[in-house]
Amino acid sequence: MSDPDVMSKNGEGTYRRRYVRVPVMLDVTYVRDGSEAVKTGQLADLGGGGVRLASDEDLPLGAVLLLRFELPSASRELVARGRIVLSFYDAEAQQFYHGMAFTQIDPRDQEVIVTYVNVEVQRLASTEEKAAD
Repeated sequence: MSDPDVMSKNGEGTYRRRYVRVPVMLDVTYVRDGSEAVKTGQLADLGGGGVRLASDEDLPLGAVLLLRFELPSASRELVARGRIVLSFYDAEAQQFYHGMAFTQIDPRDQEVIVTYVNVEVQRLASTEEKAAD
């Protein structure tokens, strides 16, 4: 593959994100553009450029959602608008998972997320090192 953003791994294309994501289990509320209904879900992973949303709702690719959530390290609610770029259903978990790219986020909120993710990456690496000893 000649695209520098795509690398081949076992014959499959893998997109290299601009921002690292870490696994999380955070409550989130969301509203779909054009709707006033507030829905709830969980963030399954988080990075400076987007999230993976777990919900009971099958949302179409391209749908735009307004997300509201809190991080354990943040003193306020974070707000971001994102577009669904990937969706799949996990039969075992009986959940829909939606990969979302942020389309609008306050730079201060994005910085809070990036800082949180960096701390989590360090914590996870430290945990892995201890487990290997």
